[in-house]
Amino acid sequence: MNKKSLGFGLTLAAVLLALAVLPQPAARAVTDTTPPTGTIVINGNQSCTNSRNVTIAMTWADNAGGSGVARMRFSNDGSTWTAYESLTPSRSYQLPAGDGYKTVRVQFIDLANNRSITYSDYIRLDTVAPTGAIIINKGDLTTTKQSVTLGLTFADNAGGSGVVRMRFSDNGSTWTNWMYPTATKAYKLPKATLGYQTVRVQYLDAANNYSPVYNDYIKLVADPNEETIMLPGSVPLVMRWIPAGSFVMGSPDTDPNAMNWEWPQHTVTLSGFWMGKYELTNAQRQALTGYEPNTNPNELGVANAPAVFINWNDAHTILTALNTCTGKTFRLPSEAQFQYALRAGTTTQYYWGDDGSDATGSQYAWWKGNTMDVGENYAHLVGQKKPNAWGLYDMAGNVAEWCEDDWHSSYSGAPTDGSAWVDSPRAERRASHDYGLSDLVGAFRSANRTKYGPLANGWSIGMRVVRIP
Repeated sequence: MNKKSLGFGLTLAAVLLALAVLPQPAARAVTDTTPPTGTIVINGNQSCTNSRNVTIAMTWADNAGGSGVARMRFSNDGSTWTAYESLTPSRSYQLPAGDGYKTVRVQFIDLANNRSITYSDYIRLDTVAPTGAIIINKGDLTTTKQSVTLGLTFADNAGGSGVVRMRFSDNGSTWTNWMYPTATKAYKLPKATLGYQTVRVQYLDAANNYSPVYNDYIKLVADPNEETIMLPGSVPLVMRWIPAGSFVMGSPDTDPNAMNWEWPQHTVTLSGFWMGKYELTNAQRQALTGYEPNTNPNELGVANAPAVFINWNDAHTILTALNTCTGKTFRLPSEAQFQYALRAGTTTQYYWGDDGSDATGSQYAWWKGNTMDVGENYAHLVGQKKPNAWGLYDMAGNVAEWCEDDWHSSYSGAPTDGSAWVDSPRAERRASHDYGLSDLVGAFRSANRTKYGPLANGWSIGMRVVRIP
């Protein structure tokens, strides 16, 4: 090596030595003394569960400029903890055994070893099914009606999540939708076939535990006060038995609402008879005569709507066909029969009592306020309102109904045996009872009566039949 080269090497070494002994800036350190934050939610914030296996969801964050969350751990009691584990936004978790409220706690730790406070969520563990019972018609062994009342009792275990729904079945495989639990419920038996019928109930609690299926049964038997006569085409004509008895027909002189043709009051004694449970329907009229309802806005031309546009002569044509078809004796009711059957043993202004308010009347009758005033200018389906005490429907309102009697302007000389009061020759008008749907509730007094010429018809004039045994 020549001197020139040696000198250069000594010079470079000296420079490097000099740089090495100069002061150097210190390495930058991160200072993090603030603990992280977070949350925990069990099963999407459900209040209860019937399984120990749940899903917990976590969120976490460190302070601005912090070192970052690194691990998390869990505890059931706040003193015994799992080992720290890697962060994950959700994971499976097993609750401790035993029903009741369960709390799961989480704690986060950051890279600077700062521990968060303990965050927690709780859920009720309920693994016990609810219990219950069902009783049909308060334990009656038989019923003559498909419509029954279910008595329902239900309970959850001590500390359970509570019964929240119930459902019903007739056959154990097809069920109704779940509905809110209630102590009583109206229910229709599945079929009109006579014999034993079973209704089943099942309860569900808030933790989704199903109760066993509970059931009760009742025997559907024939109603001795009801008969069904089948017309052509298997169209039923349902009749109700009206028992023999006496009643006071007409209004007292002291009644401020009475009309002079409702006087004088007189006692009528009648033999028992059968009366149509409903007004004669379109289906029944068509089965007997082939008549098809008119197509106009004032006639609801469906099977179970009242047959309308029937004059007195039409009514007798229908009766002739009915008697020929069945071999039995059907008639129009006499005025006395109609009023007796309408009252059904009552002596009040209306067959539902003395309350002539629109609200009460609407429970029993179709009238102007709940039909024409709401744009429904037609007679409505039979049997939609409450019946009277003898099981007859629409004895007030819907359609006016013909009686066999001639019209008389007073009851002086009226029969007292319930027979029709007929003149010879026949009078100019016929009696009609039960004002139609174009009237107000006040017109439905049990003693009220009206008249029409025998050729009168209209969209609120129909008929009902009686049968003499």
